[in-house]
Amino acid sequence: MLENSNPLLRHGFLFGALIGGVLILTSLMFYFRGVPISINPQITSINYFLIMTGVYFGLRIYRNDVLNGIISYGRALGAGVLIIGIAGAFYALYIYILVKYFDPSILQEFIGIMEKSLVEAKYDEKDIELLMSFYGKISPGVFAFGQWFSKLGAGFFFSLILAFFFSRNYGTLKNNFNDKNQN
Repeated sequence: MLENSNPLLRHGFLFGALIGGVLILTSLMFYFRGVPISINPQITSINYFLIMTGVYFGLRIYRNDVLNGIISYGRALGAGVLIIGIAGAFYALYIYILVKYFDPSILQEFIGIMEKSLVEAKYDEKDIELLMSFYGKISPGVFAFGQWFSKLGAGFFFSLILAFFFSRNYGTLKNNFNDKNQN
C-alpha cells in the first residue's frame, strides 16, 4: 500500500518519525538524569540542532533520490514543514503521555518556571495573578500542543532557510539562457 502512496508523504513520514524519535530520546536522556525538560535552554539548543540537521538530510535525500536533483523552493519548503510537522506530532504525543500518565509534575514545573520568570521580569502582582490563573488551567493536551507548535515553528524557520539552498530549478535557468542566446 505504501508503494503506491505519494512519495512526499512516505518520505515525510519516514524522516518525521526519525527526527521525532531522536527528539524523544534526547528528552528521555535529560529526564532520566533529573534535568527539567519543560523549559531548558540546553535541551532547546540541542532540539534546534536536531531539527535543523534532520530537515537538512530529509530535504537533501528527497531532492536527490526522489526528485532526481531538481526541487523548487516551494516544494522544498513544503517538504521541510511536513517532515517537522510529523516529527513534532510524535514528540507531542510523547509529551502528552508522559505528562498525563507518568509525571504530571512536569506541567507544574513549567507553571512554576513561568511564574518565576514573570516575577523576575518585574510584572505587577495583579498581572502575574491574572497570567498564572491562565497558566494554571493548562492541560496536558494543551501543553503537548504547545510543544508541537514550537517544534513546527522552529522547523518552519529552518525550512525557509534550507529550502533556499536546496532549490534547484535547472529547467527554468537553462530555458532563460537559451532564450537570451537566440536573440
